[in-house]
Amino acid sequence: MGDALDLAVVVTTFNSMRTIERCLRSVKGLAKDIYVVDSGSTDGTVELCKEQGAHVVHQAWQGFAKQKAFALSLATTQAWVLVLDSDESLEADLQSGLRDAITRATPQTRAIEINRKMWYVGGWINHVGFPDWVVRCGRRSALRMIDRSVHECFQADGLTVRAQGICRHDSWDGFCDALDRGAKYAKLSASQRQPSKFPVISATCSILAIIFKQGIMRRGFLDGWRGAAAIAAYCIGRFASTMAAYERNR
Repeated sequence: MGDALDLAVVVTTFNSMRTIERCLRSVKGLAKDIYVVDSGSTDGTVELCKEQGAHVVHQAWQGFAKQKAFALSLATTQAWVLVLDSDESLEADLQSGLRDAITRATPQTRAIEINRKMWYVGGWINHVGFPDWVVRCGRRSALRMIDRSVHECFQADGLTVRAQGICRHDSWDGFCDALDRGAKYAKLSASQRQPSKFPVISATCSILAIIFKQGIMRRGFLDGWRGAAAIAAYCIGRFASTMAAYERNR
């Protein structure tokens, strides 16, 4: 695997025992330091992170974007930073891909995209929501957080390349958890959305677009019941978001 790179990994957590150990183990040997920003876990997350050798810092919850920006600020000495959610982990091919991308980076290379794939109830979702390229790694001074209530993201100030391999995304602990998360995100995204005058019609059109894109264009029907569950969760979330924006305006 080689020596650790001049890389820091930063992770945000809150009651993340279901996934955090896999997350931390997946970056062992790749990074010199791991920083965990915890917002008040009570399930043993903090203790486990310390056992895994991470530097743990408490920070009261500030919102998705601000929490990640704070975590990023902790990496002050390494040349490169990798930002992960507690439910994300590197498959072996992505660890190799990141090592290769960082090692081969030219002075003009500022950031690296990784490709996330959903792991759902014991198996991969190979088509719905995939590929999902996101900027998560970059030179320490190159990453800028785009502050949104939900679906926050990083942008780089220059050339971005892609690392080969898969980032496992253990987002949902079953369908009910997917609906709970969707409802939370719907409330958060309502403040960002322009409310429709005809929310039911608008939501229906959006749902049909999701089914066509994910189910047909991306061949989500090949994912079987897992794909159907994911598409259903996306559709319900979109309907909830549209209605929440309308209700907020009312």
